Amino acid sequence: MRMPYLGNAREDADEPASGIKSMHTKTIAHQFGISGRVLERNLEGVSHQESLINPQPGGSCLNWVLGHLTRSRNQALALFGQKPMFPSEELDSYDDNGGKPFRPETAIAFDELKRRFRALQEPLVNGLNGLAPEALDRPAPFSPTGNPKENVGSLLVSLAFHEAYHVGQTGILRRIVGREGVIKPPNTGR
Repeated sequence: MRMPYLGNAREDADEPASGIKSMHTKTIAHQFGISGRVLERNLEGVSHQESLINPQPGGSCLNWVLGHLTRSRNQALALFGQKPMFPSEELDSYDDNGGKPFRPETAIAFDELKRRFRALQEPLVNGLNGLAPEALDRPAPFSPTGNPKENVGSLLVSLAFHEAYHVGQTGILRRIVGREGVIKPPNTGR
């Protein structure tokens, strides 16, 4: 499902995230780092079979969510002039915009998806850290929201939010497959 363009969160802005010079790529890289660490924790101990369990009455399984995030990161490398690390067609069934249908019997092995996701972390962070501030204002090569004014900076922020959203789902999906949650609130001594 394509996320609709909802306009800019700043009511006084003429363009979504365009011209924001204070945007800092290290902050975005940090967000991807946090997402990656939380995702790793949420996936600990989950088997391939468990990764294929769908929530009822509907929703996506852990395998699809991880494949979808891996696909997104693989595509994001183009923002830094890098080629995808993995053949795009191998991740087509993890596309929610009408790609090849996801089928459990043809799903990529869960351990392989975890390996691919981890392998994309360093190129993603290096790409972000090597991005010149003026590059954030360049037109984006694509827009998942259909925003005609999408720029590299706004796209990166959208991708970080997208990843955080799905990483949150993995915490719930972990519980659905029968595993204990791993992200716990601090002990307040109450």
